[in-house]
Amino acid sequence: MQHITQVDSTLWALISRLQGKQLQTPSNKSNTFFRVVAVDTASVKIETGANDSLITLTRAAFQQTLDYLSENEHFGQLHAVEIRSNLNAENAGPLCQAARRNAQGKLSTVVITYILPILEQCHAVGIQRETTPTSTWLLP
Repeated sequence: MQHITQVDSTLWALISRLQGKQLQTPSNKSNTFFRVVAVDTASVKIETGANDSLITLTRAAFQQTLDYLSENEHFGQLHAVEIRSNLNAENAGPLCQAARRNAQGKLSTVVITYILPILEQCHAVGIQRETTPTSTWLLP
């Protein structure tokens, strides 16, 4: 089975088609929505519904997310990983930490809750929202 594990031009083209679209974060409990505002060659800009702030998601963060899922063999729902996003880096799960690690190796803002729904729309990942804790996996 083939899984999407690279942020190549095909995946980035799919992501760019989401411009203007409103998406939901993985947690049904918070019922938080965000909107894809702009996509350029290196990043995706989103506007959060919670406090109308703009957040930039780097292309590298998308790749780090796919790398984590692939390297840890989260292929299919039976091998799902808990998302565990948390503003506090010590309480964040390894997937959340992988996505938010910047080029200097430091943890920046939480981005996994926005990256996963974008990848879900591109049929790269699945997200289990119905039960807690929420989880994700690579789709075939």
